[in-house]
Amino acid sequence: MKTILRNFLSVLRRFRLATALNVVGLSVSFAAFIIIMMQVRYERTFDSCHPNVSRIYRVEVDMKEYKGSTILARPFVDAVIQSSPLIDAGTLFNPFTGEYYFTVLQGQDKVGFKEPFITCYPEITKMYHFDMVEGNADCLNDVEKALIPESMARKFFGEGSAVGQRLNMEESIWSKNTDGFLVVGGVYKDFPGNTQLNNVIYTAIYDDRTKDAWGSNNYFCYLMLTPDASPETVADNFNRTFDFSKCYKGEEDVHIRLRPFSEIYYLNESQDGRLVKSGNPETTKLLLMIAFLIIIVAAINFTNFSTALTPLRIKSINTQKVLGSSESVLRLSLLVEAMGIAFLSFLISLFLIYVLNRPEILSFVKADLALSHNIGLLVAVGGLSLLVGLAAGLYPAWYITSFPPALVLKGSFGLSPAGRKLRTCLMGFQFVVSLVLIIGALFIYLQNRYMQHFPLGFDKDRIAVVELNGRMAAKNKDAYVNKLKEYPGIEDVAFAQEKLGAQDSYMTWSGVYKEQNVGINALPVSWNFIDVMGIQRTGGRQLTEADEKGKKLTFILFDAMRNQYDIKDGDSFNIPWMGVDEPIEIAGFVKDVHFTSLRGKMENTALIINYYWGQLPVSYIRIKAGTNLPEAVDHIRKVVADIDPAYPVDVLFYDTIFDSLYRQEENLSMMVFLFSLLAIIISLVGVFGLVVFESQYRKKEIGIRKVHGSTVGGILGMLSKRYVAIVLICFVLATPLAYYGVTKWLENFTYKTPIHVWVFAAALVVVMLITLATVVFQSWKAATANPVESIKNE
Repeated sequence: MKTILRNFLSVLRRFRLATALNVVGLSVSFAAFIIIMMQVRYERTFDSCHPNVSRIYRVEVDMKEYKGSTILARPFVDAVIQSSPLIDAGTLFNPFTGEYYFTVLQGQDKVGFKEPFITCYPEITKMYHFDMVEGNADCLNDVEKALIPESMARKFFGEGSAVGQRLNMEESIWSKNTDGFLVVGGVYKDFPGNTQLNNVIYTAIYDDRTKDAWGSNNYFCYLMLTPDASPETVADNFNRTFDFSKCYKGEEDVHIRLRPFSEIYYLNESQDGRLVKSGNPETTKLLLMIAFLIIIVAAINFTNFSTALTPLRIKSINTQKVLGSSESVLRLSLLVEAMGIAFLSFLISLFLIYVLNRPEILSFVKADLALSHNIGLLVAVGGLSLLVGLAAGLYPAWYITSFPPALVLKGSFGLSPAGRKLRTCLMGFQFVVSLVLIIGALFIYLQNRYMQHFPLGFDKDRIAVVELNGRMAAKNKDAYVNKLKEYPGIEDVAFAQEKLGAQDSYMTWSGVYKEQNVGINALPVSWNFIDVMGIQRTGGRQLTEADEKGKKLTFILFDAMRNQYDIKDGDSFNIPWMGVDEPIEIAGFVKDVHFTSLRGKMENTALIINYYWGQLPVSYIRIKAGTNLPEAVDHIRKVVADIDPAYPVDVLFYDTIFDSLYRQEENLSMMVFLFSLLAIIISLVGVFGLVVFESQYRKKEIGIRKVHGSTVGGILGMLSKRYVAIVLICFVLATPLAYYGVTKWLENFTYKTPIHVWVFAAALVVVMLITLATVVFQSWKAATANPVESIKNE
């Protein structure tokens, strides 16, 4: 055993670079595998932080024409919650509440914050796990109290107690009549990222106006059933006894169903994360595939490495056999060596993860990468490393101890048909994996770039977006606009109710056009919004300020809706549930504008002028071409500060907004690209190692060829052509696999990049060039060596 180990270490010292590359490659592979599995675990355990999650369901309404409506009216929610003794608890919450401006006292200073709020029923704390740091979760029974996350408590009030501190509201909270202030009643430990509940300020709904508003659909409804209750029984009971005409008049086949809360994440409903957090099961499968491919490629490298060492170790092994060592003992010792190297690589990978666990390095990974929080996974991967060592060492250990003496004395197994065929097959698999991953990574990048550069229908490069609070928009709007326009680089200012382009979901209205029920995305805007945004008119009349200050609503429709329903200039629209008796004028049409991401199709959309139910707090500032942007931003900030010095103003441009909107695609693109690059590098490490050993095996052949007149170029060509053939064959195998995977993935998008042939060619060229460069670099020494020395040494 000692002799075998001594010989093994001698061989490793002789081929230090190849050995180091293989150990590093295996270590990096384990690190990548662990990081990916942490991310997969993050996705697969979504909402598992709530002990009662298996009992929680979301109420959804199905109709003949529309399935899966999740935004419900408050009285309807109340009716569902009270409908059965099998319902242990129920809550609603308003996902549209949004961010609100409030101030707190820090010493003698009044400091402003803008944070998201959720209005809900107090039962939410019974259903979900609020891990209280201080105070009491039952504080939501008091409508003037609020629950805040620990991170906000530290930000607002430092290290002191937050309970009893006041949040001075500088604007009214929608669906909550209380005004003036809220008192912190409790502080909860921040939820992990993989749950639908966000780290926001929770406060009880208090708004008598919505109690009987059957037509005002603004709420999610969640139920927690008793432990043995059947969701089908609860839904069937409600469907039999409730009169759906109260809120779904004219609709056919209306009924509710209960969706398990744990299923919501993978429904992929809203990738902007505004209403619900969504994940794509195909993405999780892709990450799993990449993780195991990386491990397989690394294991193949290790197998090739061990197999390539065979001719260099076989004489020592044969000597041990002559001295009485049994084949089983020799095989066991060789397996222990391989498993030891694999486990050492695993330990090195833990150190790599510890070093890399920095937000600025792995910002595209959402999972918690702390080693202490993933002990179970690390134990499993540690066991996997031993299996990898066993699998990679089993074949070489078996064959290295079973050669006939003649072959051992010749030392030519490395060039025997069996040895070469094995290494060729393993290397071919690596090349197929590399080509598929390169093609996939390129198409993910192209799709991401395609979405970010798609013509959106407005002048996104000339618009700055600033969100004011409701009071500022109501009381200081004219002063704000006039002061902004004092700067010569600002042309005009328009307003809207929401930050358009930053999300996939907006307020929806149901209406009637020529006796057809039509759902629309309703976007309240100011009268000059079209001109400020640079949107192209395609029909209708010019809007004026009188349209905004009048007593009637006015619609501007997108062309997609106009064409779908064959709507003409001068037609009208009815919104019965609003109590508006007169038809709403359709004043004109505009070219389609993409205010949602390109993941989904263009929805029916209307710009609404004179939206008298709320303020338009989001300002859109049109900046002249060639303006000094930093100077313009400074002017905007100064104008806001003059109105309210404590207000935390943000000046956003659409590049930043779209970066946020497409962050999920960018994270996926970065993850797939980096891990694909890693798989490619590992494959090339394997190629490098094989070339090192093959050049050693063929030193005598190379020397004889040079004696007979072969040139250095000819020898390099001879050594390279085998690898060229392998890469070409692998490309033929990889192309249909990559094409199938890419087309399936692109089915997730309505607007998608074309399948470019050049991407496949580029992948081939990249792999071919890198492979040839590796072969030539490593073979150069053998090709230029003194042939006499090569022949003599052999």
